[in-house]
Amino acid sequence: MTNTRRRAPPRANSDDDINRIVILLMMVALVLLCMSGIADIAKKKETPVAPSIEIASMDFTMRNITQTGLIANWDLLIRIPYNLPDDYICLQGDIQASLFYKNIPLVTSSRQRYIDLKSGSAQQLRISVEEDIGGLVGKNIMKDIKEQREVKFGSHLLLTDCRKGTTGVMSYACDETMLRFEPDSETKATKFGNNTTCFNF
Repeated sequence: MTNTRRRAPPRANSDDDINRIVILLMMVALVLLCMSGIADIAKKKETPVAPSIEIASMDFTMRNITQTGLIANWDLLIRIPYNLPDDYICLQGDIQASLFYKNIPLVTSSRQRYIDLKSGSAQQLRISVEEDIGGLVGKNIMKDIKEQREVKFGSHLLLTDCRKGTTGVMSYACDETMLRFEPDSETKATKFGNNTTCFNF
């Protein structure tokens, strides 16, 4: 009696199946990547970068200088580009400034009202800040002034944001502004060099 062995059914080509799955997954990943890129482009178009502003001038005046500190005030002139009023900031609103020395906060001004911006026109806003600077920071500032007759201040600016769906405030971080003391003055320094640029963040 002879045994007859059943033949196994032909096996599917597993390598071909794996290749098809890999190709399918790659196509799905490519489609998702394209959709993500399109969404990012659309988002950038919806939220354009706000125009930068400039500090056109900064005056720094020291008063009541003592061994432990000084009282100082800053007068800033802010240049607003033509495409910022109305499109971004309100024609009537508030401006506020914070000043820094070597990244150390010195003072934040009160909110100061402006009422006369015009749409589509480059303009200037003024803001004044006063502070009693004591301790090590005050001593270091006076040391810079005595040794170099110059000093640098960083600044942040806040303006009223009129765009819908925002927090109501536009924040700007400014590069450091270099100030030098006038040859015939020991108490007043003015901005030296190009205008300081401030970027929205």
